[in-house]
Amino acid sequence: MKLTDTLEDQDIRSISDSIIKARIACSGLSEYPGELPQSLETAYRIQDLSMSKWRDRLVGWKVGGIAPHLQDKFKQERLSGPIYASNVEYSPASEVIAMPVFEDGFAAIEAEFILELGDTSGLPDKDITERQIVDVIEKVYIGVEIASSPIQNINDFGPVAPISDFGNNSGMVIGAQIENWQQLDFSTVAVTVDIDGRLYGPTRTKPGLDGPLGAAKFLIEQLKLRGYAIPVGTYICSGAITGVHDSEVGAKSTISFEGLGTIDLTLVSNRNW
Repeated sequence: MKLTDTLEDQDIRSISDSIIKARIACSGLSEYPGELPQSLETAYRIQDLSMSKWRDRLVGWKVGGIAPHLQDKFKQERLSGPIYASNVEYSPASEVIAMPVFEDGFAAIEAEFILELGDTSGLPDKDITERQIVDVIEKVYIGVEIASSPIQNINDFGPVAPISDFGNNSGMVIGAQIENWQQLDFSTVAVTVDIDGRLYGPTRTKPGLDGPLGAAKFLIEQLKLRGYAIPVGTYICSGAITGVHDSEVGAKSTISFEGLGTIDLTLVSNRNW
């Protein structure tokens, strides 16, 4: 059964305005700012509206997972949200990267492979193959997504809340480039995340279209459907490998990709950024 919403255009505008106001003010929201969308379609309408008003350069997208117990309800396994230039950092060796998050909201650290796309204009609108995905990926990096939102309990509402708030994204760290990545099976790389001495992993991503390549397939097909351009050089944060690790301002983390490199970062308040 198709999920339907009672939200009117004015409700969608109000939710978008509240989210944007909180993000600009770097303040927190103790609850979802309005009636919760009941469908992914409406959640993406809120995201689209907010993106149309956001004054920054779009450089990529995050792809996240929808909890398994909600996938049947929403008929989808993944979700997406925009990543903007001012929230991207690069991780040189032996340097700790400071990443801003909402001090009074939600924040999490996620280890991810980052894909850089080439020319996707020749791809079909749907049923893209794994070979076609591989052919349009120009570069692959180790990386980190910083998930952060003014909404304090954003993940308690299912996928519609993260989607409607810019995909629950507040940044991306691009680490070392993986040379000859075409010969690498992503699912063989052990990944660990250490946050203030708490170790998560080692964990490996899923192979083939169940992993990063599938995230790229999902995103490209979705963006074509939504009418978004996919410029050469678009980045994809392809999904959390060890999990979504709730963190706070002041947290220090080392993210390790076995044999490929590490990223060191600390979370800081975006009020002081």
